[in-house]
Amino acid sequence: MRRFVVFGIVMWALAKSVAAQQHFTVFDTVQVEEVVSYGKLQKYQSGAKIERISARQFSLAQDGNLEQLLSRSLPIAFKANAGGLATIRIRGSAPNHTSLNFGGININSLTLGQSNVNNVPVYLFDNIGVQFGSASSVNGSGSIGGAIHLGLKNNWTKGFKAEVRMANGSFGEQLYGTKLFWGNGKLEAVTRAFYYSKTNDFKFTNPNYRDFENNIFEIEDTQHNANIKNMGLLQELNYKFAKDEFFIFNVWVENDWHLVQQNMQTNLSNPDLREEYNDDHVRIWTGYKNRKNPFKFEINGGYVYDNAVNNENSSDTISTQRLIAEAFVEHDFSPQAGYKAGAKAIRIYPTVYAYSEALKYEDRVDLYASYYQRFFNRVTATLNLRYGYVTDFDVPFTPSFGLNYLALSKEKYVLRFTGNIARSYRVPTFNDRFWVPGGNPDLKPEKGMSYELGTKWSYCVENLSGNVKLNAFLMNVDDWILWKNGGAYWYAANVENVQSKGLEFMTDWNYTVWGLKANSGLNYSYTAAQRKKSQNNTNALNRQLEYVPLHAGNFFTTLAYNKFDFTVDGSYTNEQFTDEEEKNILDAYFLMNVAVAYNWKIDKRNQVRINGMINNLLDTNYQSSWGYAMPGIAYRISLTYTFK
Repeated sequence: MRRFVVFGIVMWALAKSVAAQQHFTVFDTVQVEEVVSYGKLQKYQSGAKIERISARQFSLAQDGNLEQLLSRSLPIAFKANAGGLATIRIRGSAPNHTSLNFGGININSLTLGQSNVNNVPVYLFDNIGVQFGSASSVNGSGSIGGAIHLGLKNNWTKGFKAEVRMANGSFGEQLYGTKLFWGNGKLEAVTRAFYYSKTNDFKFTNPNYRDFENNIFEIEDTQHNANIKNMGLLQELNYKFAKDEFFIFNVWVENDWHLVQQNMQTNLSNPDLREEYNDDHVRIWTGYKNRKNPFKFEINGGYVYDNAVNNENSSDTISTQRLIAEAFVEHDFSPQAGYKAGAKAIRIYPTVYAYSEALKYEDRVDLYASYYQRFFNRVTATLNLRYGYVTDFDVPFTPSFGLNYLALSKEKYVLRFTGNIARSYRVPTFNDRFWVPGGNPDLKPEKGMSYELGTKWSYCVENLSGNVKLNAFLMNVDDWILWKNGGAYWYAANVENVQSKGLEFMTDWNYTVWGLKANSGLNYSYTAAQRKKSQNNTNALNRQLEYVPLHAGNFFTTLAYNKFDFTVDGSYTNEQFTDEEEKNILDAYFLMNVAVAYNWKIDKRNQVRINGMINNLLDTNYQSSWGYAMPGIAYRISLTYTFK
């Protein structure tokens, strides 16, 4: 097909890169250019709230997953069990309202519409950026609540360097990982691999025990059959033709297996129950990038294969394949103004046992344009336009407009104000439209409108620098899709209107105290997310949505002394409704963690980092998903050896 001619161009670039390969030299690291960068995300999105995880927090989370990282560093809510499953809820939105992006690939399942963020290892990536609020005008379908970007860097290594990481923790937790870098300054090959496992045989207090004769209604229990085994490989091949012209080729292969954790009642009454769930993924993203002035352009392509198997029943196939092509041009026609315009095409081949055989494939095409303009070096305005086409489906037009105003700029501080208005949408999942029985091909897309105002105050003196940020938001989502009980079977329908509004406060500081270098942060969110209309017979109108805490927050502090780092962090989650009734309400809880690290530089080529962490230091008894046990106090020790 014409629109996939990009793959021919990519293969030409690969051949050119191999022909130009030179001999390796002594190790060196030169100019760093990020494939996914914080600045690129913000350039055409003035007024949007985009946060990048700090290097220190990112380093501490290398043994864990995306849920563990984001829940400790940002005011974001998650619904989780003890490691097998976790879903994200940004600003009161649903899990399928946040896109999770690797290059130009939204890795969310096309059948379920969401990702299990417990299966996203932090170890494979170099940085992570999070956009709060609507991002559909930039990222397309599924970004009503926000977007997460998994970032890689081009280091353009000269020579060879390697990293080996080993971690061991409570309840059989183990992680083994390696990163290998080869390069000659132009050609770079990077291999990242990991293996993670956990038996999850932790003890907990089970409140489902019933001994009326002795008046005993709880018992110490052990979690059974909640094991986890994940492994993955991310291979990069990058070639730099010139300073601003390069080729990338990324392959991410992953296998995620776990035993589905049973709730506490089933764990007590049927401890031998086992239910396996296995996910296989192949994700390829490649492209030629020319960043030379005055016209910059990219031509990218991708392939995605997702396959899920429940209880080793491979006859009930649930898999999809995607072919992706994208190209855009970017032009800064003056120091104060520029634009970007492009197109993205996706062909999807679903193979699902419960779909109609008439569904062979689906095409999705997006046309988009962005423009930014600076006025008087104080105001930056951006406009984004996106129009999509989906086979036999109407997709709404999604514009967004943002402003960034530099109110004060003094020697010691800077004050900015931001604002953003955005329309968003989500195409119903394949299950929503095509599952037999219950799928409805006539569903409407979910449509959102978001409004945001923010301010950021930055301060810097000799021994103190930091930021204070405050954002207020309002989001309305129409035609929210739910599955309704139709008696004979459940069916998908547009049934609700949901409104979410609130405040987010964030601050981070770098300072020196008693000769110690310190980094601290405090985050808080107030999120009032409610049903305003519903076709369901529900008493939960104008009441907080399920698994969305009204109040949530976290803090962290790290002190660096000589070769040691000391870190303490904590998070608070307010009580949560778990269904549409006024019962089964999760209690509020507070979790605290501490860590200490030692950095040993053996010589110029060899370095060792030892990190010890205690999670849930206070041994808090809590639930993140109703009826499912969570582990108490636990340790993790890791050792990282780096060779240059």
